[in-house]
Amino acid sequence: MGVRGLKTYIESRDRNYLRSWAFRDKRLIIDGCNLYYILYFDYKLDQIHGGDYDAFEELIIQFFENLRACDIEPYVVLDGGADHTDKKLDTLLERKQERINAAFALSVGRKGKVLPVLVKEVFRQLLHKLKVPLVQCLEEADWEIAALAKEWNCPVLSNDSDFYIFNLDAGFLPITHFEWDKVKVDRRTNKKFIQAKHFTVRKFCASFNMSADLLPVFASILGNDYVKLQNIRQLAWEEYSRPGTEHAQFDGLLNWLSQFPRPEAAVSDLLKQIDPDHRGKIQEALFKGIQEYKLISGCLAQFFHSKMIPHTTSIGPLQVLPKWTLMLLLEGKISSSIIDTLLHQRVFLISQVEDFQLPCSSQTSRPIRQVIYGLLLLRKQQTADKPNKTFTGTSRCTVEEYGRQESNLTSQKVEAIQTKVMEGLQLKTLWKEPHNVQLQVLLDTLGVSSEMLSKIQPALQLQVLVTCYWLVNAKPSPSKVHLWGLLLGMVYGNFSSTSQTQRDLQLKLNLQSGQRRMHLDCETAHLYSQWQFCLKCSLCLNRLLFSPVPEPEVARLYCGTLVHQVVGELRRGTGLDFLLVKGSSTERLFIQLQDAVVSLVGEDFVKNMKTGLEHRDAEKTQRDYYSQNQSIDELSGWLEYLMYDDIDDNDDDDLNGNRKRSKAKDHRNEIYDFFCTLRARHKAKARNAKYPSKKRERRCFEYTIEDL
Repeated sequence: MGVRGLKTYIESRDRNYLRSWAFRDKRLIIDGCNLYYILYFDYKLDQIHGGDYDAFEELIIQFFENLRACDIEPYVVLDGGADHTDKKLDTLLERKQERINAAFALSVGRKGKVLPVLVKEVFRQLLHKLKVPLVQCLEEADWEIAALAKEWNCPVLSNDSDFYIFNLDAGFLPITHFEWDKVKVDRRTNKKFIQAKHFTVRKFCASFNMSADLLPVFASILGNDYVKLQNIRQLAWEEYSRPGTEHAQFDGLLNWLSQFPRPEAAVSDLLKQIDPDHRGKIQEALFKGIQEYKLISGCLAQFFHSKMIPHTTSIGPLQVLPKWTLMLLLEGKISSSIIDTLLHQRVFLISQVEDFQLPCSSQTSRPIRQVIYGLLLLRKQQTADKPNKTFTGTSRCTVEEYGRQESNLTSQKVEAIQTKVMEGLQLKTLWKEPHNVQLQVLLDTLGVSSEMLSKIQPALQLQVLVTCYWLVNAKPSPSKVHLWGLLLGMVYGNFSSTSQTQRDLQLKLNLQSGQRRMHLDCETAHLYSQWQFCLKCSLCLNRLLFSPVPEPEVARLYCGTLVHQVVGELRRGTGLDFLLVKGSSTERLFIQLQDAVVSLVGEDFVKNMKTGLEHRDAEKTQRDYYSQNQSIDELSGWLEYLMYDDIDDNDDDDLNGNRKRSKAKDHRNEIYDFFCTLRARHKAKARNAKYPSKKRERRCFEYTIEDL
């Protein structure tokens, strides 16, 4: 849902519509998906290298600690699957294509916004660890959030413009004006608070002398995600606006609506302006849109209080699911993608920054998803939207997966499958199955025997299983530098909670500042994107099987900027002995991870892997070409041209001139830094041509498995 442009309109007139509020000591309903989206992008965390989940984790922890310091009681609500009526399908398809476009733009050095694939996993896992009350809705969450806020008479924290339409007595707090990172103290009471901006429908409508019941008509006419009425949206509403008013369409429509006492009267008058052939369809669409904003008691309050599955029609077709599955869904312990699998036999895969000339990185994990589909849909399991349809073990059942081909949204029918041990299993009794049966389903899917698994520490099992599956199935095949980089990232994550001094002593990696743009190696990005998809699907399968292996902390397993830098260091000839301190706890953990991987895939497999140094040699050839055939002055001119070309591309995005100049300056500094680095390398190469460093001749993999 959401009305595009409404947030900008209201916030541009905040003297009238938003008031300051020293917020503390209250309940707060939080739109969880909006929160993690805003935090990740507002704090400029990594997107192009697959995400920095440890930094994201620190943000989330600090956010809820600050709420607690101000005696604010948070209740987080997450979106679930798509609406069971499929009325939003066109909008979903548009947004998926937009995300593919954004991922492609980032992959070629342009701007875009793409959430890394495991952000939601990290968020849900962390909230359970922090004991923050959490519910994952079975469908879109906006209406349930509003209904709960009305029932509890407390405000909503979100950035969704629909909360400017819902008539909530306690109002709405836009996240962009919620200064959670600047906790203040009231000098009179010595109590802490968070400065916020507060919106209420009552005050907004009073400024137009309009009934609050007419706001849903306003939203439906302009068109939200569910109601698209181009022929009435484009009527000349501007003629009703006040002179000199910005956003004249919004202002004019609100003034026009203010003359009517009730929504029915406004709709009736509007239809008189429409071609009679279209009136029936438009009237039906408008009233459906208006109904979206009518609030009655929802089911969230009952679940937050008692953890009981609500006995209500609000869960609709999903009532056919086993209670244990519904409980895990509502608690946010199982991915909401299984709702789309059950309701629509359709899944939207997440687009990532990768090599768009290669097949979508999610394809590597497809066999894992096929087993998940088999558990959900096979063996006489009724589908939620077609309760009379059943699938036997021999039936052919497919799920439509939406991914990409190059930069275009495509779909493909994927068959649900079952491993040998799955024969006879049913979803409704899956939780009763013996642990060894549940474990064997997971091991068969990932291609590992139970004997091999017994040699690995339980805390490391899932991440090692996923890594081995990735090594065997990824295309193109990962090299040794990709494997060592991934394992070193896990080591770093395991010690990231220690002090900075201790971390630096044990793991000698000098990370580049997050504000500086690192070169993107698309092959490395593609491979690590494949690994993240494998992890995401394996987590879902493990949870669906009642966690036969322990679930690792996702935020500790991958740090994009670090693993990409490690790969670069290894390719430049840096040895593992330089990155790991001899005898340290980090070295011991690295050896454990390495030995576990080798025990599963075999020493011959590892020995036959490419080293990854071929890429380094290609880069060296390219550098030699530029140093011999292009002067530094010519290269400087070329970089200057690119700088101004990039700035020109941003003209349409910047509304504030000063801000645009500031961004241009930052970009100029980035190019200057890159140019200075290149000049330094050029001079160093010329200086050392006669006396080459022996250190640079050292092989990256002289630190072998036998040495460790």
